[in-house]
Amino acid sequence: MSVFLQKQRVTYNFDFWYRGKRYWGNTHQTTLADAKRVESRIREKLRHEAGGIAIFRRCDSPTFRDWANIFLEYKSKKLESTSVKHLVDMLRVALRFWGAADPNMPPATDPSAVFRDLRLCDPIDQPELILEWEAWLTARGIGAQSKNHYRGLMRRMYEVARLPEYRRYTGVQTNPFIGTMNDPTMPRDVTMTVQDLRAWLTHASYHVRLAVAIGALAHKLREKNILELQWSQHFEPDPRQTKFNPRITHYIKVRHHKTVRRVRRPLVVPIAAQLLRVLQDAWRRFPDADYVVTYHGRPVKNITGGAKAAAEAAGLTYGRDVRNADGNPIGLTFHTLRHTATTLMSDLVDSPFDLMDAAGHSDIATTMQYRHTRPRHQKPTLERLSRSVKIEDVVTKPNLMARRHTA
Repeated sequence: MSVFLQKQRVTYNFDFWYRGKRYWGNTHQTTLADAKRVESRIREKLRHEAGGIAIFRRCDSPTFRDWANIFLEYKSKKLESTSVKHLVDMLRVALRFWGAADPNMPPATDPSAVFRDLRLCDPIDQPELILEWEAWLTARGIGAQSKNHYRGLMRRMYEVARLPEYRRYTGVQTNPFIGTMNDPTMPRDVTMTVQDLRAWLTHASYHVRLAVAIGALAHKLREKNILELQWSQHFEPDPRQTKFNPRITHYIKVRHHKTVRRVRRPLVVPIAAQLLRVLQDAWRRFPDADYVVTYHGRPVKNITGGAKAAAEAAGLTYGRDVRNADGNPIGLTFHTLRHTATTLMSDLVDSPFDLMDAAGHSDIATTMQYRHTRPRHQKPTLERLSRSVKIEDVVTKPNLMARRHTA
């Protein structure tokens, strides 16, 4: 039977296969006869679509769960793998309000999940649903920045639904989430002193302090870029083959990075002399490893736990969401290295354009106007930064274990 009533449920569900695809959902009917009529109309609609005689009605717009799969497939062709994973996580939460519960999955452990099982036309016809969605996000304790991300997700879902290749299927002519206002967010301006950085490095395990050192001396690179660095792919020339020659300029070149679709060029960082020596020390420790940052011979996926433990052992406040009584962020993170290096360089360079280029920003509003120089012109700036951030001795010290305070 394709129409059934689950235990402790009031309304009937349907579940059947047609032309190799499974169709399931809630009929929203409390009697078997009415539920069968709903299922019969769904089957009739599918046959009409297959025969090309279907007439679109607003109530035929896809469910949010069905559209989420198509939207994800569309965006997966345009995003990096880590961005796709983040999108999947956001869709999973959004569907707990807009979508239907998956009968193949165990009951949701999230007590706030409501599973409204709505269609794309519903927020257009019933704008009050958007207000309910906002209230639902608030009740979950989601912060302002995360709320803005979810609002952006819903806008993008409808932007794709309005594309010519999907419009006949979705029937969407307007975006109901246009006009939803984003919440103001507090900018993060946390920085460290060089003394704080040295203390952080002193208490970190070797793989953590190597990653932090690269982030401090080549701050264009984000944490993900650093953990993915490979000797054979991201260095020009390969410093192992040139014996880490300080008389030539070595570069780190990252082709897949956060802003590649906007800037349309690799991220290129000239390696300052101190960083070159740090990298040489890393290669001497693990000459057989292809990844620069390794742990027990394996590449490292995440250093958040080790970085946090080292920071706390050094007496530093760690955490993106840690704030003071005025609500201002005070916790450092790996990204704080970018703020710190840019702040230090602002006292070392005369031209704001040099600062912008060395920081990897695309406009002066982030560090005047969009401008780039050749990477080799950035090396003097990075060398001045390197000379002011003396950390090599801490990074290359022999012991590998992190130091911890004892009671």
